[in-house]
Amino acid sequence: MAALLQITVLTYNIHKAIGNDRRCDPERIARVCENEGADIVALQEVDNGVPRSGNQNLAAALGERLGFYHRLGENVQLKVGAYGNATLSRWPFAQGKNIDLTWTIKKKRGCLSDIINTPAGDLLFMNFHLGLSRIERHFQIKKMLESGILGRHKSLPVILLGDSNERTRYLDIFMNFAGYRNAAGTLKRKIKTWPSFAPIWNLDKIFHNEKCAMVHYEVVKNQLTRVASDHLPVKAVLRIQV
Repeated sequence: MAALLQITVLTYNIHKAIGNDRRCDPERIARVCENEGADIVALQEVDNGVPRSGNQNLAAALGERLGFYHRLGENVQLKVGAYGNATLSRWPFAQGKNIDLTWTIKKKRGCLSDIINTPAGDLLFMNFHLGLSRIERHFQIKKMLESGILGRHKSLPVILLGDSNERTRYLDIFMNFAGYRNAAGTLKRKIKTWPSFAPIWNLDKIFHNEKCAMVHYEVVKNQLTRVASDHLPVKAVLRIQV
């Protein structure tokens, strides 16, 4: 008999935990995750050992603050430190891979992909940050969808989410054709996530396969999220079937 579990996921480009007031304050990011009752969080632009964020490992600091397991996939190497995507989870990671999505000479990009051991069974969670040009994103989406970890585990509940940098319907069409739905449903043309203080573009997205059913979807817009980062976080409550 299939097991059902309702989970809350969040995708959030935290801008190195540097807010619109130019202060680096990871505690604000932790409070957002806590306030929304997140079980699994996909973060982008997460520093590790970089002076601008106090030389902290932000993934570890946020994981410890929330009492979550954490994984960091470094993509961009700086003169001092690096940054990339991080996944925080209430439940342990079984296996994972940081997929290199870098296209030609463009900025380094990645998709941090993990099997997470939920109480109902395994879940594939893919946390991406795509590039700024259409041709770059086309390459990156294909590489994610054709990746070995997805190929081996596509029978599991699958959630793909992150900062898409896509302002049009192109990503939705591509993902729908591959069997992944935008969790925003009919709301997707109305919601905006960037910039957080006065959003005009819907850049941050959550997709899922048929093993997940959308219960609730929300762009988290309040006094805290308007200042904590330059992106607004996106939350989805999903019922997964394992």
